[in-house]
Order: sequence, then structure tokens, then C-alpha cells
Amino acid sequence: MKIQKMLAGFVAAAMAVTTMAVSAFASTVTLDSEYVGSWGAGLCIPKTELEAIGSDVKVTLDIETRNLANTADQFLLAPMDYDNSWTRVTDQLTSDTMVAKADGFVVVKEGQTSVEFVIPATTIATLGDSGLGFQVQNVIVKSANLEAGSPEAAYTIIEEDAVKDYCFSALEDTAAETEAAEEETEAAVEETADEAVEETAEEVEEDAAVEETSDDAAVEEVAEETEAAVEETEAAVEETEAPAADTTTAPAATGNTAAATIAVVMVAAGAAALVSKRK
Repeated sequence: MKIQKMLAGFVAAAMAVTTMAVSAFASTVTLDSEYVGSWGAGLCIPKTELEAIGSDVKVTLDIETRNLANTADQFLLAPMDYDNSWTRVTDQLTSDTMVAKADGFVVVKEGQTSVEFVIPATTIATLGDSGLGFQVQNVIVKSANLEAGSPEAAYTIIEEDAVKDYCFSALEDTAAETEAAEEETEAAVEETADEAVEETAEEVEEDAAVEETSDDAAVEEVAEETEAAVEETEAAVEETEAPAADTTTAPAATGNTAAATIAVVMVAAGAAALVSKRK
């Protein structure tokens, strides 16, 4: 009984290792060495090779563009299922880098050496036994590297009238365009940051101006109140001053004058304190 359990354990372990090996499997399939002709169909990536990966498959094609008799106006290839009436499967592929037309033909630049995409396991299952083939126009699909992959972004679609310009634009132009776009983005970010800093500075200046105006108004108000109090006090003093001969009212007048003077001093002190705080 123990031996049977041990054997069962070994089998399970072996199956796990085998599964891991399959999922990590990668291979290179040799396809065409020469151009198969205008709109021709070359060798296929066998379905068994694709299924051996055991998951979605990242396919990297090694290609060569061939400008036939120097008359070619486009470089195209269409991934398809040969066994099922040459049905194109481009719309079931994902790729961060691939460019294609709406009709399913992948568009490549003159001198481009590779095309990369991910084909899902569900699509592989629908292929005929011949596997994944390619209809080509001025392109040789030399080989295909296969490895486990995962879905990528949707590939770029360009209009028919933009194909020729795309095919014959230099590969360096693409890099330059990308660099220019990155620089433009960085410049926009810096400009936005500068505008934000300038706007913040203006708001601070406005706040300071408002505060300064408020302080000036407060000082002016206190000054006006002080002046009014002084005038009122002087008037009170004049009103309460007694004739020189009437000595009985002198003490009262002296007392009123002192109280008024204290009030004026207190108001002036308050104004002085506010001015000091303002400074």
C-alpha cells in the first residue's frame, strides 16, 4: 500500500513538472527562405507547434521586405487559416507594436525585420491542422519564434491611403517621431507646472494686497476715531473750564481735563499699537 502511494506521488510530481515544462516551452519554426510571389501563400506554423506552448502564444516573425523590380508600393502580410478558406485571423490578435489595415493585412515598413503579436489559445483551437499561415505582398516570412504570451493592447489601424507613406517612411523617422512626441509631452507638462506656479504666486500677491488694504483701512479708521476723540475732548474741556475768579469750579475742571486726556492717550496708544503690528 505504501509503495502504491509513493508511486502515485511520483506520478503526480512528474505530471506537475511536465505541465510546467509545457507552459514554459518555446520553439522556432523555420518557414520560407525565398519570396513566394505576389499575394502568395507560404509555409504555415503547424497547429501542433502552437498547441505545444499550452497557452496564448506570443509569435515573433522574422521577416524580410522585398521590393519587387523596384515597383512595390506596399509591404503586407495577412495571418490566416489556410485550411478554412484562407480566413484572416488578424482581428483576433493583439499587439503593442503591430500596424494593420481594416481588411486584416499587417503593414510593415521597408527594411523592417520583425512582426510581433499574441494569438489566443481559443483562436489556435479553431485553426485547421495546417496551422497559421500568411498571405504576403513583397514580404518573406522567414521564421517564427513561439513562446507563452498574454494579451497585449489593440494593434494600430491605418487607412488605405496612408499605407504607402507608412511603408516607405524610414525606420529612423518612426524613432524620431516618437522622440519628438515625448519631448512635446514633457514640454507640455513643464508649461503646465510653470502656469500653476505663476497662478499661485499671483494669488499670494492678491491676498497680500487685500490684507494690506484692510490694514491700511483699519489704521485710517483708528486715526479718524482718534482725531474725533481729540476734538470731542477739546470741546468738553472748553465747555467745562471755569472763570478765573471762580475757584470752586477749578478742581472740577482739572479733573475733567485729566480724564479726557487719559481717554485720548488710550485711543492714541491703540492706534500706535495697530500701526506697529501693521509694520
